[in-house]
Amino acid sequence: MPRKLPRFLTPMEVEAMLEASKDSPRDNLLLKCLFYLGLRNSEAQKLDIGDIDLINRTVKVVSGKGGKDRYVPIPTDELVEELRKAFRGREEGRLFNISDRHIRRVVKNYAVKAGVRKPSEVHPHTLRHSYATHLQNQGVPLNVIQSMLGHERIETTTIYTHLGLERARELVEKAFRKE
Repeated sequence: MPRKLPRFLTPMEVEAMLEASKDSPRDNLLLKCLFYLGLRNSEAQKLDIGDIDLINRTVKVVSGKGGKDRYVPIPTDELVEELRKAFRGREEGRLFNISDRHIRRVVKNYAVKAGVRKPSEVHPHTLRHSYATHLQNQGVPLNVIQSMLGHERIETTTIYTHLGLERARELVEKAFRKE
Protein backbone atom coordinates (compact mmCIF):
# COMPACT_ATOMS: atom_id res chain seq x y z
CA MET A 1 0.00 0.00 0.00
CA PRO A 2 1.50 3.37 -1.01
CA ARG A 3 2.48 5.72 1.77
CA LYS A 4 0.35 8.84 2.16
CA LEU A 5 2.29 12.05 1.59
CA PRO A 6 2.67 14.03 4.80
CA ARG A 7 0.90 17.37 5.14
CA PHE A 8 2.92 20.57 4.75
CA LEU A 9 2.09 24.26 4.90
CA THR A 10 2.84 27.00 2.41
CA PRO A 11 5.11 29.85 3.50
CA MET A 12 2.00 32.08 3.66
CA GLU A 13 0.27 29.63 6.01
CA VAL A 14 3.32 29.45 8.28
CA GLU A 15 3.53 33.24 8.28
CA ALA A 16 -0.18 33.47 9.17
CA MET A 17 0.39 31.14 12.14
CA LEU A 18 3.36 33.21 13.31
CA GLU A 19 1.29 36.38 12.96
CA ALA A 20 -1.60 34.81 14.91
CA SER A 21 0.79 33.91 17.74
CA LYS A 22 2.62 37.25 17.99
CA ASP A 23 0.83 38.23 21.23
CA SER A 24 2.28 35.17 22.99
CA PRO A 25 6.09 35.39 22.85
CA ARG A 26 6.57 31.82 24.12
CA ASP A 27 4.13 30.29 21.64
CA ASN A 28 5.53 32.38 18.81
CA LEU A 29 9.08 31.29 19.62
CA LEU A 30 7.97 27.66 19.88
CA LEU A 31 6.36 27.79 16.41
CA LYS A 32 9.49 29.45 15.02
CA CYS A 33 11.74 26.76 16.51
CA LEU A 34 9.58 24.00 15.04
CA PHE A 35 9.60 25.62 11.59
CA TYR A 36 12.93 27.48 11.28
CA LEU A 37 14.96 24.70 12.91
CA GLY A 38 12.95 21.73 11.64
CA LEU A 39 12.62 20.30 15.13
CA ARG A 40 10.54 17.31 16.10
CA ASN A 41 8.04 17.83 18.90
CA SER A 42 10.27 15.95 21.38
CA GLU A 43 13.34 17.93 20.29
CA ALA A 44 11.61 21.26 20.91
CA GLN A 45 10.44 19.97 24.27
CA LYS A 46 14.00 18.98 25.27
CA LEU A 47 15.73 22.02 23.76
CA ASP A 48 18.28 23.18 26.31
CA ILE A 49 19.58 26.74 26.49
CA GLY A 50 23.14 25.40 26.77
CA ASP A 51 22.79 23.82 23.33
CA ILE A 52 21.96 27.11 21.63
CA ASP A 53 25.01 29.00 20.37
CA LEU A 54 23.90 32.50 19.43
CA ILE A 55 27.41 33.60 18.45
CA ASN A 56 27.83 30.85 15.85
CA ARG A 57 24.09 30.80 15.15
CA THR A 58 23.66 27.07 15.68
CA VAL A 59 21.50 24.76 17.74
CA LYS A 60 22.80 21.40 18.86
CA VAL A 61 19.89 18.98 18.73
CA VAL A 62 20.85 16.43 21.37
CA SER A 63 19.73 12.83 21.09
CA GLY A 64 17.31 13.30 18.27
CA LYS A 65 15.57 10.26 16.87
CA GLY A 66 17.96 7.34 16.88
CA GLY A 67 19.96 8.94 19.70
CA LYS A 68 22.05 11.02 17.29
CA ASP A 69 23.12 14.62 17.83
CA ARG A 70 23.09 17.14 14.99
CA TYR A 71 23.72 20.85 14.47
CA VAL A 72 21.17 23.08 12.81
CA PRO A 73 21.84 26.68 11.77
CA ILE A 74 19.66 29.48 13.15
CA PRO A 75 18.59 31.01 9.83
CA THR A 76 17.45 34.54 10.74
CA ASP A 77 18.72 37.48 12.78
CA GLU A 78 15.19 37.84 14.15
CA LEU A 79 15.24 34.32 15.61
CA VAL A 80 18.69 34.90 17.13
CA GLU A 81 17.37 38.00 18.91
CA GLU A 82 14.19 36.29 20.09
CA LEU A 83 16.21 33.41 21.51
CA ARG A 84 18.51 35.90 23.26
CA LYS A 85 15.47 37.57 24.87
CA ALA A 86 13.98 34.21 25.85
CA PHE A 87 17.07 33.31 27.87
CA ARG A 88 16.45 36.21 30.28
CA GLY A 89 19.87 35.76 31.90
CA ARG A 90 19.54 31.97 32.16
CA GLU A 91 22.49 29.91 30.99
CA GLU A 92 21.00 26.46 31.38
CA GLY A 93 17.73 24.63 31.55
CA ARG A 94 15.06 23.89 29.02
CA LEU A 95 13.95 26.71 26.77
CA PHE A 96 10.33 25.49 26.85
CA ASN A 97 8.93 23.91 29.99
CA ILE A 98 5.87 22.41 28.34
CA SER A 99 4.50 18.96 27.65
CA ASP A 100 4.24 17.13 24.36
CA ARG A 101 0.46 17.50 24.54
CA HIS A 102 0.73 21.25 25.13
CA ILE A 103 2.99 21.69 22.08
CA ARG A 104 0.38 19.89 19.99
CA ARG A 105 -2.35 22.13 21.39
CA VAL A 106 -0.35 25.29 20.64
CA VAL A 107 0.22 24.28 17.02
CA LYS A 108 -3.41 23.30 16.46
CA ASN A 109 -4.68 26.49 18.15
CA TYR A 110 -2.66 28.79 15.89
CA ALA A 111 -3.49 26.79 12.78
CA VAL A 112 -7.16 27.45 13.56
CA LYS A 113 -6.57 31.13 14.42
CA ALA A 114 -4.57 31.62 11.22
CA GLY A 115 -7.30 30.08 9.09
CA VAL A 116 -4.99 27.40 7.73
CA ARG A 117 -6.79 24.97 5.45
CA LYS A 118 -7.70 21.73 7.19
CA PRO A 119 -6.34 22.77 10.62
CA SER A 120 -7.33 19.38 12.05
CA GLU A 121 -4.48 17.93 9.94
CA VAL A 122 -1.86 20.36 11.28
CA HIS A 123 0.50 18.97 13.91
CA PRO A 124 3.97 19.92 15.19
CA HIS A 125 5.47 17.53 12.64
CA THR A 126 3.65 19.44 9.89
CA LEU A 127 5.99 22.37 10.56
CA ARG A 128 8.98 20.03 10.18
CA HIS A 129 7.63 18.82 6.83
CA SER A 130 7.06 22.45 5.84
CA TYR A 131 10.68 23.29 6.78
CA ALA A 132 12.00 20.50 4.53
CA THR A 133 9.71 21.49 1.67
CA HIS A 134 10.68 25.17 1.99
CA LEU A 135 14.39 24.29 1.90
CA GLN A 136 13.87 22.13 -1.18
CA ASN A 137 11.88 24.85 -2.95
CA GLN A 138 14.70 27.30 -2.25
CA GLY A 139 17.20 25.01 -3.96
CA VAL A 140 18.89 23.51 -0.89
CA PRO A 141 20.42 20.17 -1.92
CA LEU A 142 18.66 17.07 -0.63
CA ASN A 143 21.77 15.86 1.22
CA VAL A 144 21.88 19.13 3.19
CA ILE A 145 18.18 18.80 4.05
CA GLN A 146 18.90 15.21 5.11
CA SER A 147 21.58 16.47 7.48
CA MET A 148 19.36 19.24 8.89
CA LEU A 149 16.58 16.73 9.61
CA GLY A 150 18.98 14.18 11.08
CA HIS A 151 18.01 11.40 8.69
CA GLU A 152 20.34 8.47 8.21
CA ARG A 153 18.84 7.50 4.85
CA ILE A 154 18.17 9.88 1.95
CA GLU A 155 14.99 7.90 1.18
CA THR A 156 13.52 9.10 4.46
CA THR A 157 14.24 12.71 3.52
CA THR A 158 12.47 12.40 0.18
CA ILE A 159 9.25 11.53 2.03
CA TYR A 160 9.50 14.85 3.89
CA THR A 161 10.08 17.04 0.88
CA HIS A 162 7.50 18.11 -1.66
CA LEU A 163 8.31 20.24 -4.60
CA GLY A 164 5.75 23.01 -4.34
CA LEU A 165 3.32 23.27 -7.24
CA GLU A 166 4.46 26.79 -8.12
CA ARG A 167 8.12 25.75 -8.21
CA ALA A 168 7.27 22.60 -10.16
CA ARG A 169 5.29 24.69 -12.67
CA GLU A 170 8.25 27.06 -13.12
CA LEU A 171 10.64 24.17 -13.77
CA VAL A 172 8.31 22.41 -16.21
CA GLU A 173 7.54 25.64 -18.11
CA LYS A 174 11.25 26.41 -18.31
CA ALA A 175 11.91 22.90 -19.71
CA PHE A 176 9.41 23.53 -22.54
CA ARG A 177 10.29 27.17 -23.19
CA LYS A 178 11.51 27.85 -26.72
CA GLU A 179 14.50 30.09 -26.67
